[in-house]
Amino acid sequence: MTDPATTPDSTWKLTLELPLEVTSAFEELLYAQGDDPIPTIATFEIPERPEVWTFEAYYVNRPAEDRVRQALGFLCDMYQLDMPAFVIEEVEQRDWVAESQKILKPVKTNRFFIHGSHDADKVPADRIALQIEAGQAFGTGQHGTTHGCLRAIEDIAEQGQPHNILDLGTGSGVLALAMAKIWDSPVTASDIDPIATETTIENAEINHVKLAASAEDKTGVFALTADGFDDPELAGRGPFDLIVANILAGPLIELAPEMARHLTADGRLVLSGLLDHQQERVLDAYRAQGFSLEKEYALGEWRALTLKRV
Repeated sequence: MTDPATTPDSTWKLTLELPLEVTSAFEELLYAQGDDPIPTIATFEIPERPEVWTFEAYYVNRPAEDRVRQALGFLCDMYQLDMPAFVIEEVEQRDWVAESQKILKPVKTNRFFIHGSHDADKVPADRIALQIEAGQAFGTGQHGTTHGCLRAIEDIAEQGQPHNILDLGTGSGVLALAMAKIWDSPVTASDIDPIATETTIENAEINHVKLAASAEDKTGVFALTADGFDDPELAGRGPFDLIVANILAGPLIELAPEMARHLTADGRLVLSGLLDHQQERVLDAYRAQGFSLEKEYALGEWRALTLKRV
């Protein structure tokens, strides 16, 4: 199949459903196909089906079905998945990522009000406002895991102020910015994806949150693209007395020894991105490193956990 050029006032959309843990891999497979310009990617939670997410890719030219199927074939081989159905359709030329986010309602917690630009006039006087435009990075505050982390952060704030903070897998930066709003402490916002780092910086500027001028600057938020604690720049900013990691159960389990190594003796961990049936496996990994469960936050099938050393 050829890729016929679209008219200037239209674009093409690829839509399918995938498990959240494989969406990043599929995004990379699409980017590797070398389309010029590269597609714009958006992922959205399906509230009634938390095990899968809607994956959308927007193209200037019609993507070839055989190439999409080839990328999905690689993905299914890697993760032992059945081939998902997909739809390619022509749509009106608009900023569909922004349009999709307009349907998202603000997120309210005891301290925070997370909103998009379309709800900037609805901020309650008694809440800390954060305007988050996720763009291509995960995290508008809507997801249950993010909401659970915000509640955990609020509870930790009732007990004192951490002095050196890490948001591991920062996504859009929502949690890093929330912590910078309530604590006058350095916050490292780290992610393996450079788009997430760029989005965090943009969201910090939107919300008037101070950005660290350099890695040596121990004030404000330092946005860092890093492949976990193996990155010497990230490791060098520790040890941390609060690490928040809203990622996925598998990486959380794998990272347990490194988390313990880079946390102070009296530090806390906030872990999220796991489902209720994954909680015990995650806890077992951290109990083996000398941690105990301090508090659990449940939002539907998703869980957020606060841990401390025994």
